[in-house]
Amino acid sequence: MTVARYVARIAAFAVVQLLAFPFLPLPVAAVWMLAQGRWGLRRFDVIALATLTAAATVATGGGTLSGLGAAVAVTAPAVLFAVLVERWAPGWWLRHGDRFRPGRARLARIAAAAALSAVAALVLRAVITPGMSLSGVLLTLLGETAGTLLLASAARALGAFLPGPPADVAPLARTGGRSRR
Repeated sequence: MTVARYVARIAAFAVVQLLAFPFLPLPVAAVWMLAQGRWGLRRFDVIALATLTAAATVATGGGTLSGLGAAVAVTAPAVLFAVLVERWAPGWWLRHGDRFRPGRARLARIAAAAALSAVAALVLRAVITPGMSLSGVLLTLLGETAGTLLLASAARALGAFLPGPPADVAPLARTGGRSRR
């Protein structure tokens, strides 16, 4: 993938994240991290997502500290979801791998990853803004778990109809003094 295509994908996810920000930012952020994880430069996606979340929070009336807290509360659980899905259901996002396991077991692993990321988001939000009611916590937990699971499944199903990169396109090379020999 070229750098221009990578930046275009980040821009597309940023637009979707801004549209979904007032409602459920975690599911879109989780799918963003999962979709971009294949290319090996997750650190740029984390920076873009955290910056975008902080800017959106400040633009909607929150302070700078509130924006930084929201950035952590959205970005960290999204990265957690992507890492857990890649670990517990390898190849699921690309529609290959782990094909010898029943679909229910794979779905249970994806649901567990969504639930753990929602719990992580709730813990971070509770630290940032204490005083949430029990019904609010349960509703948020259920909504973000279901939203993450449904959006990831829908995006994966939609990805089956989109053309993929050519087989000879490699992930962006990591730089920083390490050479590939």
